[in-house]
Amino acid sequence: MSMVQQMISAIVNAQRQIDDQIMKLRSYLSEIEKTSARVHNALEGSTLDYESRMQAQLARTRQQVEESIGRLQDAKEKLQRVRMI
Repeated sequence: MSMVQQMISAIVNAQRQIDDQIMKLRSYLSEIEKTSARVHNALEGSTLDYESRMQAQLARTRQQVEESIGRLQDAKEKLQRVRMI
């Protein structure tokens, strides 16, 4: 296998790994949504404001995961550009 073929193979492998990570993060987002619903159901109307604090933390976590997905997608696109050279 030539050096170019090895590089292309490595890029394709990296893209697959990125896809796997994106899939896992999307699954995690789904779990965050389920947790958010459970928190709402369990703590709705709490006088100690537990629900809003937990929901705020879940929202921050959701945002960070979404940003990570975006960065991974950007990395995959950059790898694709390298592959096309």
